[in-house]
Amino acid sequence: MAARLTEIRRISLPIRPFDLGKVQVGETELRLSLGIGSGLSRRPGDPPGRLYAVTDRGPNVPCDEATAILGRGADVMCAGDGEAKIFLQPAFQPSIVAIEIAATRVRLAARIGLHDAASAPLTGLPNPREEGEDAIEQAFDGAGLPLPPDPGGVDTESVAAAPDGTFWVGEEYGPSLIHVGADGAVIERIVPKGTGRHYRKAPYPVRERLPEVFAKRRLNRGFEGLTISPDGRFLHFMTQSALAHPGREVALWSRNIRLVTFDVKKREIECCHLYRLERPAAFRADRNAERRDVKIGDMTSVSPYDLLVVERVENGSKIFHVRLMADERLDPAWLDLERRPTLEETDGRHLRRQEVPVLSKRLILDSDREDGLPAKIEGLSWFDERTLVVIDDDDFGIKGARSAIHILRFDGPLI
Repeated sequence: MAARLTEIRRISLPIRPFDLGKVQVGETELRLSLGIGSGLSRRPGDPPGRLYAVTDRGPNVPCDEATAILGRGADVMCAGDGEAKIFLQPAFQPSIVAIEIAATRVRLAARIGLHDAASAPLTGLPNPREEGEDAIEQAFDGAGLPLPPDPGGVDTESVAAAPDGTFWVGEEYGPSLIHVGADGAVIERIVPKGTGRHYRKAPYPVRERLPEVFAKRRLNRGFEGLTISPDGRFLHFMTQSALAHPGREVALWSRNIRLVTFDVKKREIECCHLYRLERPAAFRADRNAERRDVKIGDMTSVSPYDLLVVERVENGSKIFHVRLMADERLDPAWLDLERRPTLEETDGRHLRRQEVPVLSKRLILDSDREDGLPAKIEGLSWFDERTLVVIDDDDFGIKGARSAIHILRFDGPLI
């Protein structure tokens, strides 16, 4: 019998240690907070209540929302580019944040800023791209002036605390995996094959050890889900939505995501499984959602082969259990960039006809059914076999939101 949720305890983040101050854009003043809701992880053996969260690239405003948020449109702030981003604090340092949870409070134990070997802080600014390639957004500052690309910039979105004291971070620009020392120093950045030229001037080592197909990620949909096996041997990760493979339009309707198992010691892909996203109609609080809106929020390992995965839209989240079975691994031929049809453009009927294995999913939690769950879960971690911790993302408080930790207790083991 499945474990039943018996308690949801909400703990607000304290204001003072997470305060980033005020920024002024024209006549608009924004009070910013340190947004730590992009991912969560727990390291076995750490003190009770210790968790690790991660920020993303920093406080930014989509240019197509500039009028609503800043009172100035994309024509003024972004040279007319509605797909660009306004970086309100361009020097913001993406960070892993150690937090400690007590009965009724959350304490910021340490902010571990990402930096290079010379201790120079990294930024969250976009990496360079060559003309004609799939672009990363153009960046502008709060005065509407263009910001130069940064070959070492990172858009961090997920974190895994490794048993050896280091961290792994899932990143969106590459997309890439970033290995980080306990002090925040970047040890290496692992990127798809053929993309290393974008990071030639990065202030840390860059290695092309991921299949080149992952360079086909949809804009802003990089490695959102990331976790590490309890023994530290394997990383498991997923892009936030389907790859734009062979073209951008496929990513807007495909439900197929590659769940990757990465051998940490060998620095290579061990295998992939096929994970299928829910249809948008399954999220009742998001009645107008389309397929393009359903995405991965985060994931956590509860055993060497058992994962919990968050799927979400804007007003609803679900948590599923999946078990990685050896006989359900994808044929490595699906990683071939030239194979047609691609995995992303193969629908459910054709997957069955070709006997392509699909991971079975078991629903653990659904915000449509449980009062008190946050609508937009972006961080997920285990606490013990009967307890989960989740966090929502307040996007640095730009729209006045404040993140909160939710502790979820069950009446029995989750797995």
